[in-house]
This record gives sequence, structure tokens and C-alpha cells, in this order.
Amino acid sequence: MKIEFTGRQTLVPVEVRRLAERKLQKVARVLPGITSAHVILTADKHRQIAEVSLHSRQIDLTAVEQSPNPRLSLGRAIDKLLRQAQRQRGRRRERKRTPLRVGAPPILEAGEDGSGRRIVRIRRSLAKPMTLDEAALEIDQRAEGLLVYRDATTERVNVLFLRKDGNLGLIEPEG
Repeated sequence: MKIEFTGRQTLVPVEVRRLAERKLQKVARVLPGITSAHVILTADKHRQIAEVSLHSRQIDLTAVEQSPNPRLSLGRAIDKLLRQAQRQRGRRRERKRTPLRVGAPPILEAGEDGSGRRIVRIRRSLAKPMTLDEAALEIDQRAEGLLVYRDATTERVNVLFLRKDGNLGLIEPEG
């Protein structure tokens, strides 16, 4: 990681440079791949402002802090960057944790009913005409354990599903 220091109306002391390098190494452990950092210290009457920018391939982070002491300003700004880096790392992990099941169809739509539960439409399909035996063979190949089909003899739409006890359940509409 390349660290660049800039002092506006002030010189950047050696101990502040060492502090920045030490603290930025902590941030680099949390968010690997940081290519460069730019530390800007500004002296403005009775306040010292520290602005730290980190650049990496995935993201750029910036934090600004001010206090009467330049070391304190720099420490707080880098602590802010550390929290931002941890938040980004958590977001990236969270995105990676929610993949679709292998073999599951893509989700087409999602909505909410009045009780706050999500309604997820998994698949749209035609109700193919087949016999009950053919439907039982077909449901074994499906990941969701549910099959909507048209009965070949009655031409009615039926639902065949896998029950918790391992048996198959059949829903036939009346009328």
C-alpha cells in the first residue's frame, strides 16, 4: 500500500506519519487489496483536520475528523475508516451467503401479503396433461417437491406434493 501525506498550512510530523502507517495496516488486514492511501492534515486556527482516503479495486473509502490535536484527529478518522471497512466486508459476506439452491429455478417475482410474509413466485409453468403415476415420477425430479399438472383423464388441474412424512399428497379441486 502506498501512503501519501499532504500538509496544508502545516508540516506532517514524523510521529503522525508512523501513527497513520500503523493504523492503516489494521485497515488493510480487514479490507485487503488497498492500493493507496492519502492522508491530508490541515491546520485551521485552533482545530486540526485529518482527511484520509483509501483506494482499492473494489471500493474507495474516505473519512474526515477534526479536533485540537492532529494525532487525535488522525486516529479518529482512521477508526472511522476501519468501521466502514468492516461494514463493507460484512456486506460482501452477506451477499455471498444467499445464493440460490443448486438446481432451483430463478425467482420471478416477490411481494408481501398484509401480514408481512413474503410471497415468492418461484416458477411459471404450464399444467401438462399426465396421469397420476407420471406425476409421481416427475415430482421426484423436482427440487421444490410440488407439481401442478392436468389430469389426463379428467382434464382438471391437480396438485401433487411431497408430505413431511415422505408420502405424496394430492389436491383435487371439487366441482
